[in-house]
Formats: sequence, C-alpha cells, structure tokens
Amino acid sequence: MGAAVRGFTKYIAAGKDVWLGIPVYGVVGCGVVGCEDTPRKRKGMLVCEDNDLDIGCGDTSDYIRCGDTPKNETGEDKSVECGDALQNGCGNTPKNTKDTPQNPIMDNGVGQNIRYLGWRLATVLLLSLAFSPTLLAQDLETLGDQKLFAYNGSLSATQTFYHAAGMPNRRDPYFWQLNANLNLTFLGIISVPLSATLSQQNKSFAQPQPFNRFGISPTYKGLTVHLGHRTINFSDYTLAGNLFFGAGVEYKPENNPVRVSAMYGRFAKPVAKFSQFGQVYAEPTYRRIGFGTKVGFELEKQRAAVMFFRAYDDPNSIDVVDSSFVVTPEENLVVGLEGGFKFFDRFSLEGEYAYSLFTRDRRIPELFTNDYSFINNLGGLYKPNGSSAFTNALKSRLTYQGDGFQANLSYRRVDPGYTTHGSSFLNNDLEDITAGLSLPLFNNRVTLSTSSGLQHNNLDNQNSARVNRYVFSSSASISATEKLNINLNVSNFSTSTRQLLLQTDILSDTLEFFQVTRSAMASVNYQTGKETNTGTLFVSGNLQDATDNQGNGSLFKSGNAGYSFKIGEFWSTNTSFTINQSEAADISNLTLGPVFGVNRSFLDNKVRSSLSLSLLNSYLNKERNSHIDNVRWSVNWTAGKRHTVSFNTFYLLKNTYEEAAKATQEWRGTLNYAFRI
Repeated sequence: MGAAVRGFTKYIAAGKDVWLGIPVYGVVGCGVVGCEDTPRKRKGMLVCEDNDLDIGCGDTSDYIRCGDTPKNETGEDKSVECGDALQNGCGNTPKNTKDTPQNPIMDNGVGQNIRYLGWRLATVLLLSLAFSPTLLAQDLETLGDQKLFAYNGSLSATQTFYHAAGMPNRRDPYFWQLNANLNLTFLGIISVPLSATLSQQNKSFAQPQPFNRFGISPTYKGLTVHLGHRTINFSDYTLAGNLFFGAGVEYKPENNPVRVSAMYGRFAKPVAKFSQFGQVYAEPTYRRIGFGTKVGFELEKQRAAVMFFRAYDDPNSIDVVDSSFVVTPEENLVVGLEGGFKFFDRFSLEGEYAYSLFTRDRRIPELFTNDYSFINNLGGLYKPNGSSAFTNALKSRLTYQGDGFQANLSYRRVDPGYTTHGSSFLNNDLEDITAGLSLPLFNNRVTLSTSSGLQHNNLDNQNSARVNRYVFSSSASISATEKLNINLNVSNFSTSTRQLLLQTDILSDTLEFFQVTRSAMASVNYQTGKETNTGTLFVSGNLQDATDNQGNGSLFKSGNAGYSFKIGEFWSTNTSFTINQSEAADISNLTLGPVFGVNRSFLDNKVRSSLSLSLLNSYLNKERNSHIDNVRWSVNWTAGKRHTVSFNTFYLLKNTYEEAAKATQEWRGTLNYAFRI
C-alpha cells in the first residue's frame, strides 16, 4: 500500500494531467444560478494597449424559461438555448482559426481526459478507505441498532400584505412564498437534505421559473455529494462559494487525513437581452461552465492542498446584436496552493497562493509569448490571446499562542486586475500588513485586544494616484462584578492619497489628500433582581468623526439608555430613550424619543405576544421638521408539536412640519404557517 501511495503521489506531483478537472457534458436543464461578478478594469495585458471593458454578469435568468422566445425592443426573436452545455445554436458548426470544424470537447481541453475521470476519483476514494477499516467495521456492527429510514423537515407558507397612503408604494401590495426543507436519513449514516422555494416573484414575469433554487447534498460518513444548485468552497482566491447548478463531491473522513473536493456545473445561464413593457430586466450573459478540484491532507499539526478551477463562457450560447451592451465571452484558469503547520508548540503559520490566467475575450486567436512560454503548453485547458492577463494573489498569517495571550502577524498582496470566476466579489490591487494582540488580565476579568495595519494600492504604478491607509483599533471587555459588565472600543482609520497632476523633466506637481476617521464606543450593563424577577439596566453610546486636510468634517453621535424587567414567568417589559445626531457642513440632524415594549405569554407559553411603541421627533438645524410614530405587534401560536402560526404587523405614521406639511402612512402585515414533518 505504501508503494502505491508513493507512486500515486509521484504521478500527481508530475502534473501530467489536471487531476479531476474533467467536465461531463450532458443536459443540465434550466435553473437559476447567481453570478454577481463585479466589473473591474483589467491590467497587465499581453498587448500594449489598455482595453478597459465593463463586463456584465448577473443572475438574471429568473425571467427566461427554457423553450420560450422573448422579444427584444425591436420585436425580433431572441432565441435562448437550454440544456446541453455544448449547444452551439441554429445548427451551425463553428470554425477555429484554421477554418476547420471545431470540436467543442477538444477545444475545451477535456476530451482526451474524460476516460481518466472515474478512475482517478475512484483511486483516491479507495486509497482513503484503505486507511480506515476500523471505522467501516464499527459502522457495520451498529447497523442493527439504527432505523432503516428516518426523516424530518418543515413546510412553511408566508403571505405579506402592504399598503401606503400619502406616498408611493415601496413594495408590492401582496406577496406570497412557499418553503420546503426535508432531511432523509438511512440507517443513521446516510443523510440527504433537500430544500426548495417557490415565490410570487417567479409568476410576475412572462418567463417564469418553477423554483428559485433546488438542490440536495446526501452524506455518507465523510462523503458528501452535491446535486442541483449548490456551493463548494476551495479557497478565497480560487473557488470561493459561488453558486452553480451541477454536481460536486467532498470527501472528509474522520479518521483519515485525505481531503478531496471536486465540482462541475453551470455558473451562468445563456440569457439574451430581455425586456418587457419597455423595461430591461436582463442584460446579455453567456453560458458559463466551470469545473475544478482540490486535493490535500489534514493532520493535527499540518495541512496542505493543491487546487485548480477553470471556467469559460460559450461564445455560441447567445447572439449579442445590441451594441448598447458590450459583453464578451471570458475564460479563466486558476491554480492555487494552501497550507499550514504548527511548530515549536506555540507557533502556527498558514497561507495561500493563487495564480490566475484570465482572458477577457476568448474569441481572439491564440497568442504565443516568450515571457510565459509554459502557458502555451497547457493543452486545451487554457489558450492565451491578446486580451489575457496573468496575476497573483497571496496571503499568510503567523500566530504565537503564549501563556494567556495571543499575537499574530498577517500579510496580503493581490495584483491589480486579479480575477477568479469562482468568487462573486474580490478586491484587488492592494498590499497590506497587520498585527494583532489579545491579552487577558486579572484572572480573565479584563480582556484587551488591539490591532493595527498599513495598506496601499497602485502596485504596478499604472494609476495616477496612490492611496495609503493606516488602521488602528483597540477594545476592552471588563467583567467588574458578577452583575456589572463594561465594553469599550476605540479605532482610528487614516487615508492619504497622493495624485500626480503634472510631470516633466524639470517640473513635478502633485496633489495630496488626507482623511482621518475616529470612532469610540462604550456600553454598560448591570443586572438587577433575582430568581424570576430580574432586570437589566443598560447604557450605550457611540461617537464617530471624520476630518480631512481640505477643511471638511462630519460628526455622528448616538446614545441609548433603558431598563428591561421580567415579572414572573409570563410578563416582561422594557423602556428606553434613544438619541441620534449627525452634523456635516452646515446641516445638523437630530432624532430622539422614547421606546416602550411589553411581552406576554399565554396557555403555558403556547401563545406569545409582544407590542412595542416608539415616539420619535426629528429636528433639522434645531427646528422640528417631523414626528414619527411606530407601532409593532406580533403573536405566535404553537399548536401541538407540528403546527406554528404567527402574525406580525407594522404601522408607521409620519407628520412633517415643513412648508408643504403632510402626513404619510405605511402598514405591513405578515402571516406565516409552518408545519414540522
């Protein structure tokens, strides 16, 4: 077995093929997949021009149904393809740069590797199970004590009503939603969770979807299989929990160090521009397919993993003819390493490195470059062109655990334009270093924590301005007595920007901008009473101000003080007074007033009800400009062990005292029924 493991490890390290990175093509159907890729400027291209481009990517497929043919604003049909990920549409055979018919499987670099997929996954699972025969035996011995089949879950229906007077409606007057959650268990070792949501939103458009999301994740021992709309996380800079529609697997046995994760699925549906009644609901989005794997081990003091993730848009999935939308099919390949280990009993070091190969427009012919020659030898996994950029991301953390205290040091660097299709949002063009310390004192009655750091951008010196930031924060938690607790926090956030306005051989002119934001918070809680009649006296305050070297400034202050009291087993009350004030330039806003609340339970706590009232006055530049009354009431009834009915309502009345005085009202009521299975 040892020789087999060494041989298998050597084969993986040789990097002859990308392990488990094999998409299985087939009908994936129609689903709703979110993709909220934030538009960014891409830098570091292989060409000498800056092709800044806004890339649109959104989860807009709620409004497209498979088989329907929506219209664009000119009345022309916009065909939406559904199903097979290899669909090119219209029966056309795309051509490659040599004007020969294109093989979509080979073009995506996976046809030659499909035969290895099942064997490689099976090999790792068999090697892993070989290390845990004891665990298998124990599970088999206890099968007789387990139920063959068990289930639990819930069904719920929610209805929301809304009405406004004296102002436009801020939401639909009626909204309904159905939710279902079910967990199936077989022999006590296989768990299959299912969930589904159906709402009125799906019925509001001409192109409805039957479900918002649907997916299952059955589990057997350390093996979890994901089907449907699921998320898997590899790391922050590779695959970071983006929602996909497809299949995935995670293997994390308890008594085995092997860790394996893999996935394949659709991250975005093909959606042509869709409009209804002159309103654009969906911008064009190409079908985006992604697949990846993560393989590693995890011991008590060491862990390590290698991972890769690839995603690509199908250029033939939609026909973009509207020049108002600049959308190009993208391609992305990310490889990464992560690990951590403990040493000298008190130190621990962990980190992650990722390398991203991103192509903005994969329709451009392949480009060969001497600087990154290995990139041209990745087979069908990635083919660079004139819109490609290669960037890095790195983060690390060193921690020291002392006797009663902890210190840490962190470093992070993300290149400008770093992109991964596995993350919905990712900051780039930054480098920072931070340090922190946590120290308990006086037999853990006082805990002090502090951290500080420096950050700057413009790592490649391509921007005209450079921003430097300094952050400092400190907090203290004090348990003065068994009844008195105090929390304090102060922070300072400084930002300086240096922008180059003019530079010649003999003259240089720059502009510097500096801003400082300071904040402080304090809260005190004191417990009163004993046994069934207890109370809490609380006071809190917050102060924040910001200034800059241009003479601008703002100030925000808030405070809250009150008392809550519990009377016996069924009654509780609370009352407080709140104040909020903000000042900026020559404008001052002040809002203050009391808040009252009461809670009561009935029928041995089967029925619980609460009522609250707030009376707030608002002042603008010390003159009263409005009065706001807010009433909330809720009731919850638990009928038996399976049924729950709840209702809550909200009413707001606002009277203004300006020249055009008027009154506005809003009312919202929500009725919910839940059934436990």
